Parts: sequence; C-alpha cells; structure tokens
Amino acid sequence: MSNISGAKKLFVIMPFGLKRLPSGLMHDFDRFYHGILRPVAQDAGWSVFRADEITEPGTIVNQAFRHLQAADVVVADISSPNGSVYYELGVRQAISPGKTILVAVHGTELPFDLKSQRVLFYSPQFDQDPRFRFAYREALISDSPHVHNPVRDALSDLGLNFHPRTDRVAFEQELHHKIERSRNIEQLLAVWHWARQSGDLPTGALLSLSNRLAAEGDYASAVQVLDAAFPEADGDWEVHRQRGFYLRKLTRLDAAEVALNRAYELNPSDPETLGMLGGALKRQGRYAEALRLYQQGATLSPTSLYLAVACAGMLAIADPGNPEPALARYRQLLDEIDSRPGQETDSWANLVRAEAHFVLGDVEAARRFGRAAVRYGAERLHLESTADQILMLHANGLPLRDADGFARWLVDGARDPASTTVEERGAPATDPDFPRRMIFHISDVHFGSITEGGSRIDVHRFADTENSDRLSVELTREFHGALKRSGCAASDAVLVVSGDSTYTGRQDEFDLVRQFLTELCENTGMDRSQVVLVPGNHDIDWLQTKSNRANRFDNYLTFAHQFYGEELFHEVYPRIEWDLRTSGTRPEAREIVYRRTDRTMTVVGLNSCIFEDDQNHYGYIGKRQLDIVKDLLEQEPPENVRVAVMHHHLHPFPEPLEPRRGDAVVLDLSTVRDAGLVEQRLERLGFSLLLHGHKHKPQLRETLVRIPQNDSSVTPRPLIVSGCGSTGVSQHELEHNQPNHFAVLELAQPVRVPGADFLVIEWRELAVAPGAEWVTKQRWTIKG
Repeated sequence: MSNISGAKKLFVIMPFGLKRLPSGLMHDFDRFYHGILRPVAQDAGWSVFRADEITEPGTIVNQAFRHLQAADVVVADISSPNGSVYYELGVRQAISPGKTILVAVHGTELPFDLKSQRVLFYSPQFDQDPRFRFAYREALISDSPHVHNPVRDALSDLGLNFHPRTDRVAFEQELHHKIERSRNIEQLLAVWHWARQSGDLPTGALLSLSNRLAAEGDYASAVQVLDAAFPEADGDWEVHRQRGFYLRKLTRLDAAEVALNRAYELNPSDPETLGMLGGALKRQGRYAEALRLYQQGATLSPTSLYLAVACAGMLAIADPGNPEPALARYRQLLDEIDSRPGQETDSWANLVRAEAHFVLGDVEAARRFGRAAVRYGAERLHLESTADQILMLHANGLPLRDADGFARWLVDGARDPASTTVEERGAPATDPDFPRRMIFHISDVHFGSITEGGSRIDVHRFADTENSDRLSVELTREFHGALKRSGCAASDAVLVVSGDSTYTGRQDEFDLVRQFLTELCENTGMDRSQVVLVPGNHDIDWLQTKSNRANRFDNYLTFAHQFYGEELFHEVYPRIEWDLRTSGTRPEAREIVYRRTDRTMTVVGLNSCIFEDDQNHYGYIGKRQLDIVKDLLEQEPPENVRVAVMHHHLHPFPEPLEPRRGDAVVLDLSTVRDAGLVEQRLERLGFSLLLHGHKHKPQLRETLVRIPQNDSSVTPRPLIVSGCGSTGVSQHELEHNQPNHFAVLELAQPVRVPGADFLVIEWRELAVAPGAEWVTKQRWTIKG
C-alpha cells in the first residue's frame, strides 16, 4: 500500500480464530471474515485485508496504524470485548475522518461509549443471514455525505479538528501546513489519505499536494489528487495543465492530450501549457505539430529557456537529415545564457548548458553543467525532461555518444544530488558532499537567583529533583531526537547560545553555565568548537562597572576561556589578546567578536552590549565592530552560508505599547539602537541569517534594506531574522506565562539559491505547567 492507485482499500480489525463470546457461544472470526466480510466487499470492488495479511516489511504496529489512517473504510467486529480491537477502533476514529463500519453478533452487549454509533448485527449462523449481507453491502457503497465519528466530532467541538464543510478556511490552512511539513513520500500520502476522506477539498491545496507528489516521482497519486478537484475545477486551466503533464509522465498520452487541450482552451496564452502539449504530441511522433506549439510558446515567452531548448531539440527531431539548424540554435543558446547576468546559479540555465554541450559533443562540459544544475536545486522533473530529450534526439538519428549513459547519469543525479563532485565554471567551490547541517539555538538560560523579601528565588527553571531534570538532560533528549529525525550527524550540528546565560554575571553563575554546556556536549557528542557564545546584558558584571567599567566583561571572558581552552578561545575570538591577568589590558567591547568557519558555514558572534553597564541597558553594535566583522570575513569562503548571532533583538516585536507615564507611550528600548545600520551592513556582507535572544519570546521575519548604494555590484538578499525565546528562565521571569523555548534550524542547501528550499525552522516549546512536555509550536520552510 505504498501508493493510492487501484481499488479502494478496506481494512478489517477483529479477533482472530475461534473465540468464546461473553454469551458463552463459540464464534469463528476467521470463517466470518473469509466467508462473509471479505467476499461481499470484493464483489463490490474493494481490496480487503486484515493485519495478519500484511506482507510489507516493518513492525506490525506501525503497519496497522498506517492502514488505519489510510484505508478508505475500516470494518471493526466488536462482538468480543477485545482490547486490541477497541484500541485500533479508537486510533482509527481519532486519526482519520474516513468511514468506519461496526459489526457484531446479535446479542452483543455494547460498551457504553459505542452505543451511540450504528452497528450492523449479524446472526451467529452468518452463512444463512442474507439481511446482513445486504446491509453490509449497502453500507460499503453508500456515499453518505456525513459519517458519524464521535471522536472527530468531539475534537471539532474543542476546536482541535477542522472540516471543510464547517470551517473551510481553518481546514485549508491545516491542510497546507500538513503538506508543507511533509518530508517524504510516505508523509505526503498520509496527508492525502487524511484529506480525501473529507471531500470538497480546496483546489489550491490539491495543486500543492500533487506538485509535491510529482516531485517525488509518484505521478499516479498526483493524478488522483487532482481528480478530486473535479467537477468544481473543470474551469481551472492550471488543474487541467498539471493533470495533463502528470498523465504524460505516466505515458497515458491520449488522456494527457485531452487534458492539455482543455487547459489550452481555457487559457490559450499560457506558454507552459503550449510546451506541455508540445511534449505530449512529440511523444506521439507528431513532430511538426509539436514544433509549432513550442515555437508559439517561445513567442509568448521569449526568455523561457525551457521552450527555447525544446525548440532546438525539435528542429533536430523533426528533420534528422539536416541537423545544422538545431546545432546552430544550441550554440546560440549557449551565447545567450553567457550574456545573461546571474545564470551561474540558475538550475535551468545549467541544465540547458548541459544539454547543449552534450549535443555539440563536449561531454566533459555537459557533465560539469549537469552537476551545477543539481547543485543549484534542479528538480527531478527537469532532470528527467532533459534526459528524455537527449534520448529522443539519439533515437531519431542524431549521433550522440553514450546518450543512454548520460541520460541515466542525469536522472541518478536527481535522486542523489550529493553525488555531484565536480566544480562548475563560475560556481562556488564548496565541498559537494553537503552534509545535513543543523543549528540548535538556545538563549536566556539565566543560571542564577535573586533575593526578594528575604527569600532566595531561582530565576533558572530546571533542577535535578524528583519532579524535574537538569536543562542539560532535557536538551540532550531533544537534540538526540532532532538529529535522528533529520539524519544529521552530531559533528555537523552547531549550538548557538545567544546571551544571558547568567542572571547577574557572577563567577559562580558562570560556573553553572560551564557545567551545563560541558554536560550537553558530552551527552550529545558535540565538540566545544561547535558551541557559539555571545554575551547578553545579564552576562555583564554590573558590580564591576561601579569600580572599573573596563572590567565588566571579565567574568564572561574568563568563563569562555575556561570552557574553550587557551588555543580554541583565541581561535574563535581572534581580536582578543588579553592574557586574563588582572593587570593586563582588557579588550575593547567591540573586539569581543566570535568567528567560526567550517566547510559550509561561517558564524560570527556580535557583542550587542557595547554600552551595557549599571546605568545603561540597551543594545548597540556600532560601525567599528561591523568593520571588524568585514575584516574577519575577508579571509572566509564567500560561498559559505553566513550566520550572525547577537543577544539583543534587531526589530521591535509586534505587540501593543501602553502608556506608562501619563499619556506617554514608552517604546521598546531594548532593541539594537543602530538596527538600521546593522541590518544594512549584514545584508551587504552576505549574511543570510541573524539569530538573537533577549525578549523571552520568539519571532521570525525576513527583512531587506533598499537604499541607493555606491557599490552596485553587490546585490543583498533578505536577511532572515530568527529570535529565540527563553530556554531556561523560570516562571518568575517569564512574561504572561510564556513557555520556555528553543529553535532547531536545518540548512536544506549548501548555498542560498533563489526559489529553492533553504532553511527549515522549528520552534520547540515547554509550557509552564506540571507534567508539560516539549512540543513543536511552529515549523517553517524558508526559500532562498
């Protein structure tokens, strides 16, 4: 059941074998299944099976759950008080809106919770019970618009479940979120099985789901998803176009032509429809018609490389005896691409280069640009399209050396992009075996305490008690789970601690921080070099500022030196020359800049506490510190993903501000005061991501400063600003009962490619409540 094509699926849950019922009657459940339940359903067109008939590899519990969720209908025999049947029935009604049919022997005493549901009763002499056969068959073929499911109804009443008929907007949002969160074909199919039981599905979500399924190569499921959009979507040209394309991929060419012609009728000016229709006709040998459609599409969209290369190929296929016009067009395409700015990192441009060079006989260049296409996010469909064209050119008489091998190589590259190994002309020279990279972002841990009314109050939440675990233990479990789910090795993870590790900056508090980080590194397998530290305002020793302001970072720097060790400390803080002796000259606050570089990522930690002391409490970076950052980056690989870290937040949070002094509204003064300059400089220095803490609640935004610049060669991209809530603060310090929080960020690409998935961000939260557990609050996928 790895796909959804074929007959509808009926899954039966029941006891097995000969069992004694509560009435004392011996009942043969196997004979009832094989003699009644299965043949009646099969005669009605159903594919029927029980758990003991599952032949797929894997654990039986996981397989049963999958079928309970995915089956079109589940039949549950509740004649016997069987715990497994009741449990599986509850699972079905909780996770699937699909139909469930309850059956039982006459005389069965139903549990109270099931008495409100319809049950089909059958005679103990079921072989002689035509009335049950008829009722069972009618229940199977019924298209009743509403299936009573008390579990789903209760969840709807609680606002935890949405149905398109009762809350279409909320249902559509939930469906889109499920599609976005799906990370593989099994999860996408599970979303489809869940959604299709509801009926009346939104067209936009169906298009999105079908595109994701097609990207995984499951074109049959993609077609079925779009079939669910009809008849409402009969006037939607995009649904017809995509459905026609997927039918073409299934080589159902006649059906594809019908669908694409319908899309063309509805929107004759869409060049993509013309291209897809041309592709369907090309595969039917109707070359002249296909060439005409490609040329018509290219006229409508003269900058489309897809249509341009399709025209070039069709010139050769339509007239194999005269290949020169096609070869000339391929040469012209190479010149056109070279003349366009920014094509080095465009996946389609590199694919067209690969095809053109292969047709022109330069196999080495073809492979080079094929690897570049995969590296910069070429989709599976596009790689397959190029491979198909090369095979058709060869089959129609164009002499191409090793066309079969090159086409297979392209498609293999689609399945395993990490297999590319050659540096491309103009492409970044990073290690092509890109590992999964993960950033664990924690902030505002706040080891320490305060005294109020003569009582000591811990401002750090976690402790080693009967009802609590240390934070290092909590995060070890969380980090292990995230690494396992993503397939990321611990050696490829980074732990960012964005300030306020202590509460008052005392040495004994920093000793607790060092113990916490040491335990976390040892338990997770991360090296200390993978930990990024920046100071927060609570990490400043305010008592020191009263006697000698220059010494206010002493405890922080001593802690960092003890944690990293002598050599690593000076490596990650390259501008600090202080030997940590009392008589030595301290570094300027702007010189406390962290830098760490590996194969694919450069992390820079900024000190936003430049002016922090016992009198001044605000964030500030300053031009001089940003100049230091610029100097440090000159020695770093420009193609690396650049991540900045600081404590204070760059932008105000979206929250109301109330008057506090008469009619005066007090602004959020804890933002970085030179935020505009910092934002602009980080963007122009090539940073993709900024991580911060401070506010005790998270936020996520993208920002880009657009003002005239002298250097027109630099094209900044939006800066992704991800703020972490408080990971360790106790309820005493949390605003309005905010939960504790940390973020998991996963890099999807070794480089930031426009339009391709770049970063996955997950917010994990722990409510301030007894027995609370870490849960995922939000999850986003950010494009490059």
